[in-house]
Amino acid sequence: MAAAQSQQSQCVVTNQAYCLEVSVEDERVLVRLTDQAMDYAFSQAPYFYRASCAVESGVTIFTKLLGPKLSGRAQCVTVTGQLAGLDIEHSFTLPGDKPILEERIALRNPTTQTICLEDFEAGMLRPITDKRIHVLPELVNDWLVAIPFRHRATDPDGYDRDFSMDDLLTYTGAEHYPSDPFPQREVPSRHRYSEGWAWTHGDHTVGVFKFNQEAIEFSVVSLHKYDDAMALRLGGAAMIGGDPCDLRNIRPGETVALGVTRYETVQGGYTEACYAFRTFLDENKCRFPDNYDPPVHWNEIYDNPEWFLQTPGKPPAPRMTRPLAYTKDMMLEEATKAEAYGCQSLYLDPGWDTDFGTFLWGEDWLGPRKAFIDLVEQKHGLGVSLHCPVAPWMSLDGRGVHTWPRESFRMDADGNIIENSVCLGATQYLDEAAKRLIEHCNDGVVFLMLDGTWWNGTCYHPDHGHPIPYTTEDHCRACLDLAQRIHAKHPHVLIEMHDMMSGGSPIRYTPVYYKYGLPGSYDENWGLELMWETMADIKEGRARALFYYNLGCNVPFYLHVDLRDDNEHCLVLWWYASTNRHLGIGGTHADPQIAEAQKLAMRRYRRLERFYKRGEFYCPKQVGLIEPCRPEEIHLHVLPEENALVVNFFNLSDERRRITGLIPAADIGLDRDRWYIVDKGVGFNPATGWLHVDRVLDPWGTYVAEVIPLEK
Repeated sequence: MAAAQSQQSQCVVTNQAYCLEVSVEDERVLVRLTDQAMDYAFSQAPYFYRASCAVESGVTIFTKLLGPKLSGRAQCVTVTGQLAGLDIEHSFTLPGDKPILEERIALRNPTTQTICLEDFEAGMLRPITDKRIHVLPELVNDWLVAIPFRHRATDPDGYDRDFSMDDLLTYTGAEHYPSDPFPQREVPSRHRYSEGWAWTHGDHTVGVFKFNQEAIEFSVVSLHKYDDAMALRLGGAAMIGGDPCDLRNIRPGETVALGVTRYETVQGGYTEACYAFRTFLDENKCRFPDNYDPPVHWNEIYDNPEWFLQTPGKPPAPRMTRPLAYTKDMMLEEATKAEAYGCQSLYLDPGWDTDFGTFLWGEDWLGPRKAFIDLVEQKHGLGVSLHCPVAPWMSLDGRGVHTWPRESFRMDADGNIIENSVCLGATQYLDEAAKRLIEHCNDGVVFLMLDGTWWNGTCYHPDHGHPIPYTTEDHCRACLDLAQRIHAKHPHVLIEMHDMMSGGSPIRYTPVYYKYGLPGSYDENWGLELMWETMADIKEGRARALFYYNLGCNVPFYLHVDLRDDNEHCLVLWWYASTNRHLGIGGTHADPQIAEAQKLAMRRYRRLERFYKRGEFYCPKQVGLIEPCRPEEIHLHVLPEENALVVNFFNLSDERRRITGLIPAADIGLDRDRWYIVDKGVGFNPATGWLHVDRVLDPWGTYVAEVIPLEK
């Protein structure tokens, strides 16, 4: 049973997972967090509070919570005090019915002046070294690993974001920083940031997860000197790259409530912590809907010449190649290919509108919009999907700017119009963009990709209907607003949203769940721009990011991929089908035999697509039983309600290898006490109840196995 004791200077709260002891001594807030299962303290030091504010002579740094007070009720402890002139309310909640701890911090400005924080950091401290800066013996084998991106698409091959305590002491961290124009960049920092962290200690792992839908915020860990040793600061909150940006401008009487930090201990390692984070997101509506069934796309871009046209000189401007390189007949030829590959919708990349980013149908070369959409459906049984580059990319390209209201152009701090730079947050732009896109949906378009969503700088225009100055958070809210306007009229049209800060790049800047699941929001994330060098992205490790994303997040990825890079095993097709719930393909392979193999593979994919679109994604609990292999080489797609799964094997190497793994059937929701029909390479051990997978594969080979129940 959970219990709570409250005194003026000390509170103790427990549940089945943790014991939290908070006290105030000498104006310091002391926090000790003990994991009940491990009997191990993950925090045992004064709580760390730090803020800095700009002043005329420089920066003032505040490192102490003034007047700290404690109050306890039921399963909650609340700390109050002042920092940098702000009232701080800091709560810890240990639910009696869940083995978790949740932490929240709110900052209120009680003054008559705006308070602008340049930096803010708060968190528990855990000493990790002795005074000689040697890692403590009990922590030598501990690891801190990022969730969900253990490996990002931008990380070098062979580099993962898993750190021993010695790594934390040896290597510098990094934080992202917004830049105009994109791509965004990272700069050296004492911090390391991620949506969550897995701290493995023995046979248990503590997950430290952050969730905030109102501001960009991450779970941040950093090192600080404490009592002549080094301590790890975790949990709480910390600004990264100026975010949460609301902290930079706290008006009189305003309260900024930061996101929740959840602590959750699991038995097992990194993978189990990923599943816990994924469940945490599911609980917060960041999960594909039960009826999620996106159409498989055929993207015309790979075989069609328009996007790849080049010139050694300067042809007459404006460029008007679309009537020649993006004709109706060309698109109908692509629709024929789409049908042959078993696709469900023809995806039109740049070329369908009058110029780049105008969102105005190119009737001169495609014919009337409604007639084109109807023809594609009637002749080929396909929907029509559109690529839609929004204001930042449209402005950077420049060709379509003249079709948008001049009143939507950005303004600098001095009141000067920034020529040919449209503000995505301007009401004038949002009104017209929504109107144009809704008209396409009225005529039957089934999918919209909102691309080019990157941050293109602040705006001070007083007539745009956005706050002054326009911030990165205002920009993200404008992206959400556009999706909501479309969904208000067409709730069943799927909308993919590129990262709202980094747009069409491999960089994931905002949290993976950001703004998803809110009323009327977008339906899918973008698959990290891994669409151009599809085989190289697998071989050079960039595509590993997709695997780790799926371990820790059920917000669907959409990605279309170039099949021209594929091999005889259809590795490209199956890898991206297995790691993107919404699949798009395109490009005709030069080898007719491989092209035919891909068509056969697509028939099988379509038969099994429910597993890939709506299945629970797992990897084995143990891998490499006979010879070494990696978790990324075995994917399980499970439909527990059917007691069925599909297993994708991959050999991600230049050598012929045996790929093996084990996982308890109960862990993936299978009924242990019934019979199953299994393909070669998959089986069960009745004595243990474990599923085992075992297959020898050629270099860069793949194999698909099915497990289905024998009908009663």
